[in-house]
Amino acid sequence: MVRPSQLVATLAAAGRNQNVRRVELAWGAAIAAEWAHFVALGVFAYNHGGTSAVGLAGLVRLLPAAVIAPFAASLGDRFRRERVLLAMTLLGAAALAGSAAAFFAGSRLLVFAFAAVLGLATTLIRPALQALLPSLARTPEELIAANGATSTIESLGTLVGPLVAGILVSVANAGVVFAGAAGTLVVATLLLGLVRVEGRIEIGAEETGGARRMVSDGLRSIWGAADARLLIGLVAAQTFVRGCLNVLIVVAAFRVLHEGAGTVGYMTAAVGVGGLAGAIGAMTLEGRPLAVPFGAALVFWGAPLMMIAPHPQLVAAIALLAVVGAANSVEDVAVFTLLQRIVPDELLTRVLGVLWGLAMGAVALGSIAAPALVDLVGPRSAFAVAGGVLPLLVVLAYRRLATIDRATVPAPELELIDRVPMFAPLSVAGKERIASKLSPRPVRAGEVVISAGDAGDGFYIVGEGELDIDAGGKHTTAGRADYFGEIALLRDVPRTATVTAAVDSRLLELHRDDFLAAVTGHSVAHAAGRKVAASRLAHGATP
Repeated sequence: MVRPSQLVATLAAAGRNQNVRRVELAWGAAIAAEWAHFVALGVFAYNHGGTSAVGLAGLVRLLPAAVIAPFAASLGDRFRRERVLLAMTLLGAAALAGSAAAFFAGSRLLVFAFAAVLGLATTLIRPALQALLPSLARTPEELIAANGATSTIESLGTLVGPLVAGILVSVANAGVVFAGAAGTLVVATLLLGLVRVEGRIEIGAEETGGARRMVSDGLRSIWGAADARLLIGLVAAQTFVRGCLNVLIVVAAFRVLHEGAGTVGYMTAAVGVGGLAGAIGAMTLEGRPLAVPFGAALVFWGAPLMMIAPHPQLVAAIALLAVVGAANSVEDVAVFTLLQRIVPDELLTRVLGVLWGLAMGAVALGSIAAPALVDLVGPRSAFAVAGGVLPLLVVLAYRRLATIDRATVPAPELELIDRVPMFAPLSVAGKERIASKLSPRPVRAGEVVISAGDAGDGFYIVGEGELDIDAGGKHTTAGRADYFGEIALLRDVPRTATVTAAVDSRLLELHRDDFLAAVTGHSVAHAAGRKVAASRLAHGATP
């Protein structure tokens, strides 16, 4: 079980790195500003055109992002990632400032137009941040902490942004929220302007291919993998329901609960509260089968919406929306890890780019479909219909989800992999890819595994047994979870020691190419490997 003290420790570990601290604070500001804008835009649209205007606002806010997102996956590989992140944050600040000016000028059209610009900017912020963190962390522990902090801060921003916006639209108006959110993003740009990246690995355009090619490769990969199609289809359904919910929250506040504009913010903040709890719980999913839990999260995404219909009280609605938020966090962790397991690594970025485009498009369609649903069956029944979509789809897909779990069950060697310093910074999915490439190698007592002077062709982890390492007459012993063979691979030199099984043992062997792809392709993992090699050479070489 994950305790609150572990959450605090994770945030503190990330905060000790000045660059990571600046990026995470900027990320929190961006998320809070995005959700504050969402609440204010919904209230503004409802006041100027009712339910249909709220749906139109959602469509306008997300449709451009849906078109751009599949192509945006290549930006972080073509330009300096911290500059992409800074540029998108600055663009978002300008869009929010423009929204405030348009509100006070009485231009509804411009408020909607600037909402589209903001949706585009926030869509591009996410992949830029995810790609930048490995270049900022100085140790494996810092990277792990930064990834945990990113998820936690997103949930906090989803709570704080709508809550503050709800208060401001109650005592002032949407224009004040737009202006305040713009100021928040200006602070974020100042923080990002101070970020410095060292040890950059440059990637040329010729290595990534054109944006159009990236998208086509992603679509072919999805079309050719039935499991990936199912998962992405379910994500599209969930984001469609999310688009409906964005509208239904506004409708419920005014027409079902008969509350004021601030209630829109409070109900949206409830999703953030649940999301924070869900993010903590999702930390326990590491190393487990995930397809069935993903399906369960979708059920808990939809079922609470169905329960809002017969219980239209504010307290009950807030509690049920908190359950939706918790389910959303678990669903996100489960499905992205599943896709990382299923999709080949060389296609993962473009597949995720396509997924972002489909998700944004589905939210936009849900936003425009919700008003029609409200007109057709009424606001209370609309919750029941929208919420029933996901449980029904999960029932239909359950057998396929169970089959995915049987095919992608995490390897028992993950615990050993996690204890290797150069593998520790990798994501769970990265470690699982390594586990899938490990070959068991039994050795008998007295058998020589590798000899000094030989070419290095593999890396070894000791699964069971005991081995003697002879490095120029200096003997050491390797037991369970110890590892050897990295020096010859990382430094491209002959083996520096001879390793002999002292008793019957079981090794896990990783081929040279697979080892180098995993370690050298990740800046922090590569640094950890170099540190291990240097330390061992200084204290008596191992192979």
